[in-house]
Amino acid sequence: MRESEIGRSAVRERVASNWSRRDFLKRSGVTAGLLTMPGLVAACGDDDTAGGGGRLAQLESQGSIKVGIAEEKPYAYLEGGELTGMDPSVQMEIWGNLGIDDVRPQQVDFDGLIPGLLANRFDVVAAGMFITPERCGQAAFSDPMYCAPNAFLVPPGNPDDISDFKSVADAGIRLGVLGGAVEGIYAEESGVKSSNIVEMPSNRDGLLQLEQGRIGAFGLTSITLKDILKENPDTDVELTEPFTPVIDGKEQLGCGGAVFRKRDTDMRQAFNKELAKDSTRSNCTK
Repeated sequence: MRESEIGRSAVRERVASNWSRRDFLKRSGVTAGLLTMPGLVAACGDDDTAGGGGRLAQLESQGSIKVGIAEEKPYAYLEGGELTGMDPSVQMEIWGNLGIDDVRPQQVDFDGLIPGLLANRFDVVAAGMFITPERCGQAAFSDPMYCAPNAFLVPPGNPDDISDFKSVADAGIRLGVLGGAVEGIYAEESGVKSSNIVEMPSNRDGLLQLEQGRIGAFGLTSITLKDILKENPDTDVELTEPFTPVIDGKEQLGCGGAVFRKRDTDMRQAFNKELAKDSTRSNCTK
């Protein structure tokens, strides 16, 4: 093995040891019972069992793959120039098992991930992206890798008594959401005026605007918001209790996975096969 290959393997092993799927499921509070819950959002993609596309063989031959990320902790980010986080760490392990050791990140804004994928800027999205019907109309998802509830960052004492998206609508406050994330959809379908939904280019911008009083709350997954507080221990905001959004009487259980172009069924099927092996090891099954 060449020195460069040894280095890449060491990086992959290091991040995988810090962010195995098993560890992330524990940190996010996901259990085997939750993953087998009736009505859980499923993966979406073509059911072509022929494994069409042929992209996987090309990637295996060149030994490298480009993954799209959006710099959102703890799902996917660069640390000291190295790719890490839950999603890419699991992906690096899976692609390594398939003979692709060189995983190269391509960072874009969150709302540019699927457009970048479709424009062939990278081969897969590794950003903890939720599986939604709208996104399934554009791309194909792996089986769910994790599930996470929502929450809000709010001013001290939660003066507007924010607990879910409906309470945001009732309070009439401005809500910060990450651009392209599902929270904007949840908010609008819960009655929040579109003029009160403010898209943020980054988590840091959301925190800053909340601290400055320009928005009344910042909504994301509870996992992401906890990480924001961990990274900013001196900030004067607080985290609400986690909750599962309810739209038209139905719970919107947020689960994320790897994202592929629809034509790359060979990649998605191989990925799901390896993911299932990891699920068996961690006693968590879809």
